[in-house]
Amino acid sequence: MKNELTLKKKEFRIKQFSLRKKLFTKVKKIFNKKLIEDFFYKINLDNIQIVSSFNSINTEIDTSELNKYILKKNKILCLPVIFKKDKHLLFRKFTNKSDMIKGYMNIEEPSKNNELLIPDLLFVPCLAYDTLGYRLGYGGGYYDKTFDFLRNNNKKFISVGYAFDDQKVPEVPKDKFDIRLDYVITEKKLYSFI
Repeated sequence: MKNELTLKKKEFRIKQFSLRKKLFTKVKKIFNKKLIEDFFYKINLDNIQIVSSFNSINTEIDTSELNKYILKKNKILCLPVIFKKDKHLLFRKFTNKSDMIKGYMNIEEPSKNNELLIPDLLFVPCLAYDTLGYRLGYGGGYYDKTFDFLRNNNKKFISVGYAFDDQKVPEVPKDKFDIRLDYVITEKKLYSFI
């Protein structure tokens, strides 16, 4: 049964990578300031100090405007880092682009000198998301393990998928380790799953 689900996820990922590549070249206006402002109002951003986002790679939705906006709102921005020995992500404070280094899989991340933080709000990448708020990632399980770690340590947080609207599917293949997102924000819409 597990092998069947693994194969199903693998096939689904291949399909979604292809779709996202098309969306990446097709969708021109990505950052929807009004939707972001509506979302920040809904969650009461004043109560949130530390926000995690990500540096877009390959055909992921571009986070550059989102990240600038988070900083403009006087929030502390942190980015995920992967240590192979850890089962979950850690987050380092973002200071500036020139302070970035190549990390795991050559993904840019804040320097090792930057402070480790625990975010109150996490923006996460997706290959797909479904009508119930489950996301399909790249298969490492890092975000699900991170969500589980934070919950097990009584850390309250808000999880938000950041993706293209057309990445929405009726259902992503999932198992008991997959954790549902609280929200997904796209260039067109805010989806709530809480």
